[in-house]
Amino acid sequence: MRGGLDARIRLTRGTLDLDVELAAGPGEVVGVLGPNGGGKTTTVLALAGVLTGSDGWVRVDGATWHEGRVRRAPDQRHVGLMLADPLLFPNLPAVENVAYGLRSRGVRRPAARRRALAELERVGLGPQAEARPRELSSGQAARVALARALATDPALLLLDEPLSALDPETRARTRSDLAARLAAYDGVTVLVTHDPLDALTLADRLVFIENGRVTQAGTPGEVLRQPRSPYVATVVGLNLYAATGDSQGHARTDSGSVLMTTDPTEGPVWVAFSPSAVSLHRREPEGSPRNTWALRISDVTLHGQTARVGLTGPIDLTAEVTMESISALGLRVGQQVWAAVKATEVRTYPR
Repeated sequence: MRGGLDARIRLTRGTLDLDVELAAGPGEVVGVLGPNGGGKTTTVLALAGVLTGSDGWVRVDGATWHEGRVRRAPDQRHVGLMLADPLLFPNLPAVENVAYGLRSRGVRRPAARRRALAELERVGLGPQAEARPRELSSGQAARVALARALATDPALLLLDEPLSALDPETRARTRSDLAARLAAYDGVTVLVTHDPLDALTLADRLVFIENGRVTQAGTPGEVLRQPRSPYVATVVGLNLYAATGDSQGHARTDSGSVLMTTDPTEGPVWVAFSPSAVSLHRREPEGSPRNTWALRISDVTLHGQTARVGLTGPIDLTAEVTMESISALGLRVGQQVWAAVKATEVRTYPR
């Protein structure tokens, strides 16, 4: 059985000061997320050995790739790489594209073609083995790139936004194919993505990198239950605030707003509630809601039959309402509305 990944990447690249630790067992998929410029791609390039000058270490499958004076070059690291652009050779059929990595490692052409054909079969592209890239759909080209990355039996598979260039329908189908293939791969996969659905459906563990540091790591379930930074909360679709709580159910945010909760936690806390827990009103509501604010609509984004409404004021938050509510209330950007959240919908947990 293969070993896993144990790495600490420490380097400076321009204004980015990166210090990130990653660990995974054999067969695990680590989803790496974060804002642009936070250090995701830099981490992947350092794992691959493309970026040099890193302190720390990279150990994969029981071998040391980087530590102290040990600095394996990229071609000495057993890595498979798949990017948003498949980067297929346009003059070669799919089978030869997949066989290219094997041929470059000295495998004779008949054996390389046999392995390439087997990999194409595993991603459902056996009938397209002799097709040129121009004859493939974008989803098929992505699967050819995946087959090529896995044909050399890499100890570490690096996927950097592999589905980002696909349209939504193709992306869904390719995501399913990718999940099936990764389930049969016994090495470690590091998946960089901006898409929460990719991360939540493909990864066993999530790592969030912001400003060169890991701000949260855990299983998808752990992250969904208790996000620990505003960015993470945005990814999982929650309103989140740093606050100080008391035993009476008051939580004062760092910006000075006070939220009421029936789930009190004392001391430094995170306060979270779902956008769907927010109701919008033309006038100040009466009745059971314990948290109400007069806010101004900053943006409205459609998501199928619902809409995300961004609101600013004493507290910034996102509401999720139906299209019928948008129409009935006549909501528009710049309009002032009242937002309400029941205290029973507000959760707190220690920071």
